[in-house]
Amino acid sequence: MELTKPIQLGGIELKNRLVMAPVKTGYATVEGQVTEELIGYYLNRAKGGVGLIVLESAYVDPSGKEIPRQLGIYDDSLVDGLKRLITPLQEAGSKVAVYINHAGRIANPMVTKLPLIAPSPIACPTIGVEPQGIPHEDIKKWQNTYVKAAIRAYEAGADALEIQFGHGYLVHQFLSPHTNKREDEYGGSFENRIRFGMEILDEIKKEIGADFPIIVRISADEFVPGGWTLEDAIRLAKALEDKGVAAIDVSLGSSCESGAITLQTLGTQKGLAWEFASKIKEQVNIPVIAVGRINTPELAEEILVSGKADLVALGRPLVADPLFVEKAISGRSKEIRRCAACHQGCLDELRAGRRFGCNFNPSVGKEEEIEIQKAPQPGKKVFIIGAGPAGLEAAYTAASRGHKVTIYDENEELGGQLIAASMPPHKEELMGIVEYYKEVLPKLGVEIKLNHRVTAEEVAQWEADAIMFATGGEPIVFPIPGLKEYGYMTALDVLKEGKETGQTVAIIGGGLIGMETADYLSEKGKKVMVIELLDEVARDMGVFEKNLLMKRLKERDVEIYVKTKLKEVNKSLVTETPEGERNLPLPDTIVLSVGMRPNRTLYEEVKKLVPEEKLYLIGDAKEVRKIVHAISEGRNVALTI
Repeated sequence: MELTKPIQLGGIELKNRLVMAPVKTGYATVEGQVTEELIGYYLNRAKGGVGLIVLESAYVDPSGKEIPRQLGIYDDSLVDGLKRLITPLQEAGSKVAVYINHAGRIANPMVTKLPLIAPSPIACPTIGVEPQGIPHEDIKKWQNTYVKAAIRAYEAGADALEIQFGHGYLVHQFLSPHTNKREDEYGGSFENRIRFGMEILDEIKKEIGADFPIIVRISADEFVPGGWTLEDAIRLAKALEDKGVAAIDVSLGSSCESGAITLQTLGTQKGLAWEFASKIKEQVNIPVIAVGRINTPELAEEILVSGKADLVALGRPLVADPLFVEKAISGRSKEIRRCAACHQGCLDELRAGRRFGCNFNPSVGKEEEIEIQKAPQPGKKVFIIGAGPAGLEAAYTAASRGHKVTIYDENEELGGQLIAASMPPHKEELMGIVEYYKEVLPKLGVEIKLNHRVTAEEVAQWEADAIMFATGGEPIVFPIPGLKEYGYMTALDVLKEGKETGQTVAIIGGGLIGMETADYLSEKGKKVMVIELLDEVARDMGVFEKNLLMKRLKERDVEIYVKTKLKEVNKSLVTETPEGERNLPLPDTIVLSVGMRPNRTLYEEVKKLVPEEKLYLIGDAKEVRKIVHAISEGRNVALTI
């Protein structure tokens, strides 16, 4: 197995070819100090067997910070904390690289309260604030922030250093002709544009010595007209090899203009980054690292065996399952909680100011993430009604605690509303978590009963210690005049039940489910219109995924009407807008997607027959939310039993 083979990286040997890629967690303090939560999070990944852990982005100066609680390396006072983080990871068997960066024009001025800096005063579209062009006399000052950060990483006991030369951050802003319009020796020609970063490398080696391995992360292409290209990246890679760097970490894009490609969002081409890594590898003799949606050991192995790269880096897949490597090595790859690149539980939660986590791993950074402890009184009889995400995770957790678990579902397969969620284009990998539960639940002794509609009378006969209702949500249907007579479907009818629509479709409701239904139907060649009451569609989607979706819908001529209310279905769709009444053409099929409400019918019936202290509502049956909340609630409630 190529994945398990050791490899030399400069002066250090890695025990395998798997690298933990840097992913910001928001677990540091607001001053950038290491916390116990951060240590626990990384220690779980080290225990899982990762060869090299590249810590999340550490900002080299307060002006280069992106999120409120980001790891810092801008001051000597941070060294002891970094040492406290690095040492236990090394003791657990992983090598550790500190990853340093300044965001430049991508920094968050709301967080830093400082002016943005860049080689030239060109604003990042996602930030919208024009940066100050760095004066020539201040170049050394900003280079020195990287050098001092590298020294601190070395003093903290890191095995290696990784420097960000890509993704549209400060060094990359110098590299790219799109963002570098300087007329001094740091702008213009290729040699001038790489000078800022190359001088940083020279100074670091001068201060620390040539034996300290340095990895450089680059974007092989930023996908911006007039910007950084693969040809540039190949020339840079050769120059970096000549400088003596230990490895090149190849990624793609710019967080400003092509963030979806940088983050490998659903809807982007899977494997594109590996192909670019392969082109870089053909031109250099030092190790090349490939990254981007490598969510199974089989994919990792394929990349290595085919010679596309020497190492593979996993970011979000190791958030989803810290034991990825251990399970791969022991032949349990089907037991890996596979990342679906959805961003919902990790990056979207972090951007919203909530706790960084994972849709499919409800205990990221928590004590029970690696091993769920047995219950003080195991052997309880736990019945779960509903095999959606909340019910499946509750079954897994309760069984892991030593209880006897039975799970029921009226459908013929596991998954609940995950089945519908996986049907729109590019969402099929969401079902990976269902495959995981199919693998692990029988091994834990969970009895699974499908095609079984539970009744209240049946529940009353159970000798149960705990009964969990994970009956999900049901579509809301508004009493719109003429709708019932004309006929309608719900989005779940279309996505989950596979009901066929006519050629023209009007979707009422432009939230996440409505817009994904539009994506699904328009891909099938249907003529689709979306009618949304609010002034914006897809408010509940992540920004990059939404942008890709809206681009696809525009290409397929999907009509979207916002600030529009459906009043009546008659000879036309009678709508109300701020400008007055408007008639839209009557479609072959009307699809309702105006929201969901908890399905508690069975719970309310059972409550009359069974002591309420035995009953638990979880997931959408309690409150309609996202997958991340359903799975997390399933875990948390089961931990109390």
